[in-house]
Amino acid sequence: MKNKVTVMKGERSRLHFYLQSEKGKYYLFSQSYTNGVYEFFKSGRSEREVRNYRKWNRNPKLDKTIEKIPMYIKYIVWEVV
Repeated sequence: MKNKVTVMKGERSRLHFYLQSEKGKYYLFSQSYTNGVYEFFKSGRSEREVRNYRKWNRNPKLDKTIEKIPMYIKYIVWEVV
């Protein structure tokens, strides 16, 4: 199984992002709910898809979210390994 970034709706209009890997499910971060971001991540996206995102400047909130995901993944990998 490859690393996959998933999102879950939380309380108070929040989105919670997780990294799923062979070793388990790790919390990355939370942010306020936006429909575009939720729709992009609801079925999960591989780490490779997130790093190679090509549709910049279509949704500013999605762009900001995708920019910060690699930083959080590096932190999780560094802490777990």
